Parts: sequence; structure tokens; C-alpha cells
Amino acid sequence: MSEEQTQGEPLTADGADQLTVQAVDLTGLLRFTVPSLIGILIFLTPVTVGGKSTIVMGVIMDFVRAPFDAFLLEILVGFVCMTVAGAGYFLVRKPAWENSRPILFAMFETTPGWFLMRLLGAAIGLMVYFEVGPAVVFAPDTGGTVFAEIGPALFFTVLVALLFLPFLTDFGFLEFTGTLLRKPFEKLFTLPGRAAIDATSSLVAAASVGLLITLKQYEDGRYTAREAASVATNFSIVSLPFSLVIAATAKLDHMFFTWYLTVIGACLICAAVMVRLKPLRALSDTYYEPVGKQIHEEREGDVSLFNWALMQAVGRAASAPNIFQLFLGGFKAALTTLSKVIGPSLAIATITSILAFHTSVFDVVAWPIYLVLDWAALPEAQRVAPGLLVGFMEQFTPAVIASGVEDERMRFVLAGLSVSQLIYMSEVGVLIMRSHLPLNFADLLKIFALRTLILFPVFLGAGHLLI
Repeated sequence: MSEEQTQGEPLTADGADQLTVQAVDLTGLLRFTVPSLIGILIFLTPVTVGGKSTIVMGVIMDFVRAPFDAFLLEILVGFVCMTVAGAGYFLVRKPAWENSRPILFAMFETTPGWFLMRLLGAAIGLMVYFEVGPAVVFAPDTGGTVFAEIGPALFFTVLVALLFLPFLTDFGFLEFTGTLLRKPFEKLFTLPGRAAIDATSSLVAAASVGLLITLKQYEDGRYTAREAASVATNFSIVSLPFSLVIAATAKLDHMFFTWYLTVIGACLICAAVMVRLKPLRALSDTYYEPVGKQIHEEREGDVSLFNWALMQAVGRAASAPNIFQLFLGGFKAALTTLSKVIGPSLAIATITSILAFHTSVFDVVAWPIYLVLDWAALPEAQRVAPGLLVGFMEQFTPAVIASGVEDERMRFVLAGLSVSQLIYMSEVGVLIMRSHLPLNFADLLKIFALRTLILFPVFLGAGHLLI
């Protein structure tokens, strides 16, 4: 096979025979199946440990995290401060690190605006750690919770997920599954079948895991800009374990499976509509420019669908990294992602909790929505209205608002929106904006608004039928 083919360039008919030989070669099959099965085991296999439903990645994450439990706040605040110091040095000195020190360049290369977000995250972290400054910043329902629970969960999720993600993405599993699911996904969502794996990873692991898979596939030349943006904003669904927490918080745990099936159905309906609307529809079907197209999904000759899927998988596995390169690359990716995301994410989550629980800002902003809900004679409209908006900043807050709502139907709606609006700036939004996807803040705001407009009547109708 030529160098271009090993890098994933479109395969010619002349290479079909060679691929057929690869497909039945035991070494090639093992190189595809063994790492892929490890990836499935880690990211897609539900397990129960100590009465807690999770996945193997969750078990690994708990194991990695356990030795540091007593120092989580120190680690988190120290890491955020380190990213600020490195980014400040980069902005002031402009070092030529791009080629000489690529990992430092990836971690600390920034703009003044994103540097200020890192700085704000570090300042809030220091106030929480030393309990200085306004008490509202480090209160138990604001910075205290963000840095004690949300921050460590995000830190270790990204760290562990990116270390092991290549088992799922680099050895042909996505190519195999994507080829088999290509037709239904194209018809329903105008997307490659590989998007099914992104969605499944989000459901059983975490929204950030599915999103990280999507971003990696885009930067590896395996999604176009439109495809990657559509997958990232429609299939990064909140995980099953976290949805249990959302349901319990919103006092819906007695009907969890009914509610969760509604969430899945609503997200699929929303995705089928969203991919056909602007801004997603208007994005170009071009690949990430530095790498170009690195995948070919058109079947050659009269090869069966299954055999073609197997050829694609074995061809991809042949160019996968060795185990040392795999973990080294994953560790570098984790450091880079955390450096760019963790400070801004914690800053946004803390500010959102302060505004939601200690000010009337969201009540004022949501006033027009209250008028519409009140006109529609929906119960507790004034309390519900802010919950429709606050999810743009932080995903858990709508469920907290729902917990104070008496009407079970409206709790059903708010809890459903909190896990299906998807674009929350404290995690997913920052990850997208710090990636190479062609989506800016205004685009994310439009997508959030459209998703809310589509999802609200779906959940409201389901609530009428089920409650």
C-alpha cells in the first residue's frame, strides 16, 4: 500500500485486491479487533460497581483520582494558575515554540480574550481556596461546588478519556461501524454513520467524551466542517449516569426511564431538524485544511457492505500508533485540552451559579419568555422561564430550578431541557470554541435558541401525555 493510502487518502480500484487480502489477514484482523474491543470495553460497556451504574472508564477515572482526593482543590487551582503563567509568558515574550516546543505551544498559545478568561478562572480558584474576597464567590452553591465537584470531574474525565480514546478512534472501529450505519444516518441526519459512536459514547460516558471523539475525527480529516459541527452540537448528549442525577434533582427519579426515553427521542427529532437549518446547514463540506480528507467511504466494485467495512477498518488499523505513541499522544492531547478549557470553564460555571442563585439577572432576561408562558397558561411560568435560558451557561442549573417547581409536568420539561439543550458554555461550549470547528459564540447562541424552540414543545407534549 502506498504512503498516501496508509494516511487514509481515497483508495483506488487497483488497491481493492490488496485490501481484500488485508481483510482476511489474521494479523490485520487482530490489529483491528483487539484494540477496538478494548475501546468498546472502556467507553461503551456499562458496569455496576458498589451499587453504582457506570462504565469502565468511570472505574479507571475513580482509580486514577483516588490517590489525589485529599488534594483535588490544590491540584485544580495550581493547574489553572500554571496555565495562566504560561499563557502570560507566551503573550508577553512571543516565544518561537511552534516547532521547537510544540507541546508548550499547544498548551499556552492564546489570545488576550482567552487569557483573561484563564486569569478569571485562576482568580476565582484562589478566592475559593483561601476563602477571601466576596463570600458569594466561594459559597457552597457557587464556587465551592464548582471547584469541589464540577472542576475535578471535568479534569479527570478529559485526562482519562483522551489517554484511552485512541483505542476507540485509531484502530478502525469508527470506520467499521460508520460504513455499516452510513445509509440510515445519511437519510435521517445527513451525517456519516460514525456519528452513532459519538452519540453512544456521550450516552454511556459523558458529553465531553463524545465531543472529544468528534473533534479528534475532524482534526484527523475524517469529518467535514459541517459534519463535525453538526455532530458536536446534536449528539453530545448528557450521559446516562449524570442524567440519573438530573432526574433525582428534579424529583423525577420515580419515572426515570420514561423521562430518559423521551430525552433520547426528543434529541433525535431535534437533530434531524437542526442539521437542515442555519447555521449548521450553511457550513462548508470541506475538511480540516492542515490534513485534508483522510477517509474514503465509497465502495469499490461489487464488494459487499460488510467486507468493505472490514477493509476500511483493517486499513485504518494498519496506520495506527504503537502503544507508546498512543499514550504519549493521548497525554499531550489531555494537557493541551485542559490548559485551554479548565480555567474558562470554571470561571463561567461559577459566574453562572452566582447570577442564578444570588441575583435576579436571569429573571429579568427571561421576562419575555415568562410573558409567553403565562399567555399560554402554563403553571409557575415566572419560576420556569429562567430555567429555559440558564442552561446555555451551565447544564445542572435548570435541574436545580426545577427542584423548586411544584408542577411535575414543568419539572419534566426543565429536566429534559437541561440534558438536551447541549450547548452549555461551562464545558461543551468552551471545548467547541477552543477547537478548530468553524463555530463562534454567536453561532452557539443561535443553535442553543433553536434547540430550545424545537425541544420545548416536544417535552411539553410528552409531559401532557405521560403525567
